[in-house]
Amino acid sequence: MTSKVVPHSGTAAVVPIAAEALWVLVLMSVVLAWPPVIYAYLSYAQFGLFKPSYYLPYEELFAALRSADPEAIISAPILSMNMTSGQLLANMYTLTVDQLFLSVALGIVLGLALAVQLSFRKACATGSVGGSAAAAGSGLVATLAASSTGILGCCGSALSGGVLALAGVSFTTASQIAEIAPWIQVAMIAFFAFAYVRLSRRLKLLSASR
Repeated sequence: MTSKVVPHSGTAAVVPIAAEALWVLVLMSVVLAWPPVIYAYLSYAQFGLFKPSYYLPYEELFAALRSADPEAIISAPILSMNMTSGQLLANMYTLTVDQLFLSVALGIVLGLALAVQLSFRKACATGSVGGSAAAAGSGLVATLAASSTGILGCCGSALSGGVLALAGVSFTTASQIAEIAPWIQVAMIAFFAFAYVRLSRRLKLLSASR
């Protein structure tokens, strides 16, 4: 998609599709990398060791697919990482199917919304990215809270909230936050999708009026 903008000088400009694609790729990478990077840092701060290892639990994924159970499928692990290999207690991060899709979706709408908002800001001096930045931060925090992280190498929903627990939040509170965090992610995805559509329309009207 190509967005037309009119800069303050009055000369028409075009934001290429490549620019939007670049923002989408950057934000998708940030959202996907955010939970394991933060968990690795907190694990190192807590235990003084960062020695990562990983494996692909494809047997669990295939078993969930064969079961045809929607709950088992969306919670199935795709990637598991131990941040402190060699220690008695394993600090595990697990990327599940639902978190993969939610993170990718959030990255896409974040990238599109940011690209169109920056274009709108170039065309209109009153444009601002402050509100979107705050919402983006909320989305990243929700992604972090919803990630499957925890100690002892267990996999699945029991790990939810481990990253918050390492950050100093009580286990009970961390688990409760982790339960609602995916719904916050869904709300953020809807918010940025709406913002993208709304700003795209405003940008087109602004370009047409000039």
